[in-house]
Amino acid sequence: MTQQHIDIMNPTAAAPAAQAQETPQVVYASITERFVAFLIDYGIIFIPCQVLTWLVIKLMHPEIEMWHYLLWVAGVNGLFVLYESVFSCGDRMTLGKSLVGIAVVQQDLSGPISFGRALLRAVGYYISGALLMCGFLLAFFDDRHRSLHDMFGGSVVVQIRQRSGLERTLVQVLGGILLVAFAWTVYSQTFGGGAVLDQYYIRHARTHLYKISALEEVHKLKYGYYTNDLLRLSLLSGDPVQFQRDTRRALEPRGFKIGVSKTSYKISAVAKDTKHTRVVYAPEP
Repeated sequence: MTQQHIDIMNPTAAAPAAQAQETPQVVYASITERFVAFLIDYGIIFIPCQVLTWLVIKLMHPEIEMWHYLLWVAGVNGLFVLYESVFSCGDRMTLGKSLVGIAVVQQDLSGPISFGRALLRAVGYYISGALLMCGFLLAFFDDRHRSLHDMFGGSVVVQIRQRSGLERTLVQVLGGILLVAFAWTVYSQTFGGGAVLDQYYIRHARTHLYKISALEEVHKLKYGYYTNDLLRLSLLSGDPVQFQRDTRRALEPRGFKIGVSKTSYKISAVAKDTKHTRVVYAPEP
């Protein structure tokens, strides 16, 4: 959508009436352009942090606790809010918006938004997400493509440079690719068991079952039979107190079971991931 207006980046420079026909048109950023810019900015913060999260989990295994992870997530999201706030106010632009050629301005096109409004706008991303993404869907129905976070910030997003047909096509293609990748990532993290923390908890639980199985073999060698008594196994670990702490850290208190026979055993437990995945270990016959 377009409309006639004064130069939004220099609102005090009023054009003479005789030159009104030369007033540039204001073009509001399309949904595709905004989505591409958002994912670029999202990736700048979250992709390095995702890699760093994986490294931290790997290095801290098995000492990491849930509150460590929650604190880390809060810090990463706080960094994203600060980034969006600082680079959406004044005459600044985020990297994604700069590459796409769009900028955030006041809704009356009188100039850039303040830091306070930019902060409200950044927080609005999370409110839109908490509403099952419905806040973002408003852009499809608003004549200026405003989402809920734009309304919080009293802002609109406009194009700041002319584009060739090739550039518009590239933005649309990139937007489609990123949309598919984003949707797949959300699906895998939410429904596909791909969440980093969930995978850690499942791996942690399986590792602990391997440790219990090793103690079962020690018990068999020492006493001539397998046992379903976890306390007896903990005494063979050398540090029963630490062993019990590790067990509580790795496994849910309910659902743990050791089934034994004269010649074999089977250990079953529940991991501490969000889906409470059941993990099982049995030695090969």
